[in-house]
Amino acid sequence: MNSDHLTPKHSTRFNRILFTMLATVLLASCAKVEPKAVAEKPAGAVVQEVAAEKPAEPVVQEAVAEKPAEPAVQEVVQKKAPKVMSTAEKKRRFFAYMKPFVVEENNRLRELRGRLLEMRTSDALESSDLEWLTTVAARYNLELQGQPDQQFWDKLLRRVGVVPVEMALVQAANESAWGQSRFAKEGKNYFGQWCYSKGCGIVPSQRNAGSTHEVRRFSSPAESVQAYIRNINRSRAYREFRQIRSALRQQKQALDAEKLAMGLKSYSERGMAYVKTIQAMIRTNRKLIAGI
Repeated sequence: MNSDHLTPKHSTRFNRILFTMLATVLLASCAKVEPKAVAEKPAGAVVQEVAAEKPAEPVVQEAVAEKPAEPAVQEVVQKKAPKVMSTAEKKRRFFAYMKPFVVEENNRLRELRGRLLEMRTSDALESSDLEWLTTVAARYNLELQGQPDQQFWDKLLRRVGVVPVEMALVQAANESAWGQSRFAKEGKNYFGQWCYSKGCGIVPSQRNAGSTHEVRRFSSPAESVQAYIRNINRSRAYREFRQIRSALRQQKQALDAEKLAMGLKSYSERGMAYVKTIQAMIRTNRKLIAGI
């Protein structure tokens, strides 16, 4: 039918038919645009696949590993300020370090003295005992010939004895500047002991012209303590010390460190002033030493 000859009634019907056809074509085109695969999968599946292919990474850990702290920062973090030690703590540490050496040597002397006292009760010593006793006597500057008599025993037993721990420790502190002196650090000499053969020790930097003494060198603090106590026990300079000790024994009194310090006048050129210094140090540090 030619549209030029359509009546108004026919024209309206024709337009309706044409609109219906166009709508059908448009709907078919839209249905082809969206793929069927997408329509069949839920929305969450796409996210899950992406996560499986590229998992999340610990970004913070990687950043730390790749860029460590600067050296300057590390030094500030790691370096700690030196701890300032109190005077009381310095003293406590010194006494705690030295005390076992004094106690050990005193215990050895008690054992030796006990054997000598037991041996003195014998009427006649066997040859092996005499040989041993002769060696001990020589160590304390005494000579034994034949069987020992009462005079020999009195001299030897006066020399074989302990030194009060308090007196030994404060003398060590005084003579070694609490372990900080050159002779204590280099030669383990805590009591200022001298020797007189060349090369036996450390030459004092302020030694007088013409003097030949050196400050004795020891292999250990224990050896220094042993030599100090042996010197106190056998040297003529400390005869008064041994007399005071013997008197206290006879009176069955404790070996008081302050009283025995009176026998140290010859230990220093300061004489009685030195004795008073040692006595004051004993009083000041007695409780500290006893508590260690």
